[in-house]
Amino acid sequence: MKKFNHADILVFMRLRIIILILALFVFLSASTGGFLYYYSFRKAAFQKTETNAYSRLKLLTGHLSSYLSEHIKPVKTLSGIRELKTVLKDTNLETIYRANKILDHFAQSLDLDVSYLMDKNGITLCSSNRNAHDSFVGHDFSFRPYYKKAVNGIASTYLALGTTSSKRGVYYAHPVYDENNSDILGVAVIKTSVEFVETKLFSKSDDSLLFVDTNGVIFISNKDELRFKLLWQLNEENISKIENSRQFGNGPWAWSGFSRDKKNHIKDGYVMDKNNARYLFTSLDVANYPGWKIISLRNYKEIERQAVQPFVRVTGPVIICVLILTGFLALILYRLGSLEITKRKKAEKELRLSEERYRHIYHKTPVMLHSIDIRGRIIRVSDHWVEVMGYQREDVIGRQLISFFTPESKKYAVNVIFPRFFSTGFCKDVPYTYIKKNGENLDIMLSCYGVKDENGDIVRSLAVSVDVTEKNRTQKDLQIAKEKLSQYSHDLEQQVKKRTAQLEKTRDNLKNLSKNIIDSQEREKAVVAGELHDHLGQVLTALRFDAVWVEKYLTDIDEAAGKRAGKMCSLIDDTITDVRAMAYRLRPRVLDDLGLVDALESLLSDFEKRSNVSCVFKAGQIPKIDDTLATALYRIGQEAVTNALRHSNATTITVELKTDKTGIVLTIQDNGCGFDLFNDKEFAGFGLEGMKERADLVEGKLDISSRLSEGTTVCCKVKIKG
Repeated sequence: MKKFNHADILVFMRLRIIILILALFVFLSASTGGFLYYYSFRKAAFQKTETNAYSRLKLLTGHLSSYLSEHIKPVKTLSGIRELKTVLKDTNLETIYRANKILDHFAQSLDLDVSYLMDKNGITLCSSNRNAHDSFVGHDFSFRPYYKKAVNGIASTYLALGTTSSKRGVYYAHPVYDENNSDILGVAVIKTSVEFVETKLFSKSDDSLLFVDTNGVIFISNKDELRFKLLWQLNEENISKIENSRQFGNGPWAWSGFSRDKKNHIKDGYVMDKNNARYLFTSLDVANYPGWKIISLRNYKEIERQAVQPFVRVTGPVIICVLILTGFLALILYRLGSLEITKRKKAEKELRLSEERYRHIYHKTPVMLHSIDIRGRIIRVSDHWVEVMGYQREDVIGRQLISFFTPESKKYAVNVIFPRFFSTGFCKDVPYTYIKKNGENLDIMLSCYGVKDENGDIVRSLAVSVDVTEKNRTQKDLQIAKEKLSQYSHDLEQQVKKRTAQLEKTRDNLKNLSKNIIDSQEREKAVVAGELHDHLGQVLTALRFDAVWVEKYLTDIDEAAGKRAGKMCSLIDDTITDVRAMAYRLRPRVLDDLGLVDALESLLSDFEKRSNVSCVFKAGQIPKIDDTLATALYRIGQEAVTNALRHSNATTITVELKTDKTGIVLTIQDNGCGFDLFNDKEFAGFGLEGMKERADLVEGKLDISSRLSEGTTVCCKVKIKG
């Protein structure tokens, strides 16, 4: 006779409990089956209702979007008609008459409410309703969003209540361009009624259908009492925003009474009216109208009534099916219970094999493994652990783990790690130092977790110790190397700073030297210009007086000699002109006497006389500046204009001198051929480095921009010191 052990008895008892539960389940199934079926059937009915509402709403959304977009192309066609462009450019009775005829034709052909034309300022010039009592010819509609978009080149569609007619409509606006399609002359607008939507699309539904804007204003509805009401209750700030937009008239916009029911929802959810009646709420966005939605509201009680009637017809069969299903489940569970003992025996056998494999792996794995109890005593160690430490297993089992630690590690373990481990059941990468049997220290990194009993209390640990002695030694050597490298880097940084300071000092010396050289050049030019103008000019003038006297004297004595003397006078005149020009180019007196503005204006006037290039000078209000800055800006302008005359083949050169927030700005711009800034040879040939050097000496910035066939712009900006 077979003997049952304690485990088998427990399994039989578990099987009895299972059978008892099955019997209770059969009893409860009869009473709960109907409710479960009713609940599932009602849920399916609501889901089907929602799906149908969503499908109908999606179809309606397509029809509505198609209707609201049908006049986009006609208004584009209207904006391209020549008569509308003509009246916007030349407004008179004849052009207005022709434009009105075109608008009348469009309104009659397309069955529109009205079509009209606005100028660039938003004033209505022409309209198909010009003779009606609600005509808005001459009215300003520049505040309408559709006008603002169209006048900026964006065709738009807009839903609103007419400010003059007080009729709801869809506005289609399109910009009217000139013949070159470059400038906007005005805006063409078509308005159609939304009555068709309510009579043809919305009226066929038993549900409450709403078309609302982004703020919840009901614009279209098959319920007259809901039109122009607020779907949700809004604060005063949002209501004021609606009023200021003038999109839906002057109000008031009363609250419809609907509010969201957050407890129950299917997709979009349920809403409740002011009488606490619940409605299934479904909404869809309308294409091309961001924020506008079509909403369907269906009475919750009506949906529930449709769900209850089918339930009454099918309750009985459903309960019978549940009972049959319960019987089958009881047989299946009984069969599962009879197999429990067999599985248990098989599991026990596999557990013993698993434990043997675990012991083998534990001892033979080349890693230091150990386990301690809750008192810290070693209860198990791996073969590799005793091999590395140099002990025999019987010398280790039962001893305190901390007896193998150095004093520092022992203190750290008792005060920190053990309390943390026995509270959390886990620790990772804890640095310890073991003392081997031969007295050597062994640095390890220990990680462990706690093995718990059925009450959740830790009974022992399983720990892994990794030898990191060599790693720590390497890290120490690496730290020493890093410190040496850091010291070397610091020394190198100090040398670089010292060298940088020397280079900056040298650069400042070169800058001062360059400034002195340029100042010396300017002084020399001024001296030479003075000598040419004062001394040589006077000598040539005296020589001209003598030559004129000689010419007059010889004319009566020797005609040929008189003519020769006349040629001498002409040659002296040309020489005087050249000397004056040389003196002016070296140092114009007007720069010293009248300042930078008059000097630049005189320079451009002189260049314009000596060439076929138109020179334009623009000057703003310039503060008083020193001679060094004035000379630098003059020379930069002189060099830039000279380059333009010599190399650019320009027809116009514009020089502008002004001040802004940053200081004085000198700009020289030509419409010549331009040049390649990245061509070093060509770039160096224009004397641009000299201009940059002069700008740098007065602490200014010189920017040069040029593109082939598009001209060149030279801009010098200098800050004014207060």
